[in-house]
Amino acid sequence: MCPPIFGASTFNQLPHLMNTKNPPCLNGEKVELAMNLLRVFNHKHRFAIVNKLLDKGGMDTSRLAASLRLQESYILEHLQVLQQTGIVSSIDMLDGIKFVANKRAISKVNNAVRSFSQN
Repeated sequence: MCPPIFGASTFNQLPHLMNTKNPPCLNGEKVELAMNLLRVFNHKHRFAIVNKLLDKGGMDTSRLAASLRLQESYILEHLQVLQQTGIVSSIDMLDGIKFVANKRAISKVNNAVRSFSQN
C-alpha cells in the first residue's frame, strides 16, 4: 500500500471533488513514465525519429541525422529520451549501434490514447 498523495486535512476539505472516502494512491514512477511517453509524442523531432525508424527499420545516428536534416548530437539527445521510455531500443552491430522502434510499446501507447479519447 502506498502513502496517500493528500494529507488528511487537505483530503477532508475536498470531498466534492472525489467519489471516494479513501485518498487516491498513485505510483510516482508510473505517473512519470506516462508523462514522459506523452512528451515523446508531443515533440516534432522525436515523433519524426520514431516514424523514420518505423519506416526504415534499424538506423544509426548518422543516417537518421542525414535523413531528417538534423545534427547528430541533437538526434542522440532525443534517442536517449526515446530509449528511457522504451519507445526505441539500441542494437549493437558489427558496424556500430543501430536504433529500432519498439512496435509493441508504440502499439500500447496508441491503444491507451485511443481508449482515453473515446471516454
